[in-house]
Amino acid sequence: MKVAFLIFSYSNKDKPNMPVMFHTLLFANEMKEKGDEVKIILEGEAVLWAKDLLSENHPLKNHFEKLKDDFVVCEACATMFNIKDEIKGKLKLENDLFGHISLKKYLDEGYRVIEL
Repeated sequence: MKVAFLIFSYSNKDKPNMPVMFHTLLFANEMKEKGDEVKIILEGEAVLWAKDLLSENHPLKNHFEKLKDDFVVCEACATMFNIKDEIKGKLKLENDLFGHISLKKYLDEGYRVIEL
């Protein structure tokens, strides 16, 4: 199975919404360990997770490291939120749809898209 987790949110009550990212990492890791292909797509304000998770002292760092190569970050949103330079070369940036990530590309490649 191929699954792409689509994340748009970052904050809840002015703090990073840790349960959303923790469960995304948990679900994606379970699937990957069982042989499935996974992608974690960060769009909108969710691109802020990219900067956070790359931090050496982030509480989800160990979970993130297992899936780091499976993250895809929207280049337009990373630019808008002023984090592109910080994550460039560390996580995959995509810009197939007017600077954003093309979901159609993933659907055409057989991915099921799950939004969290």
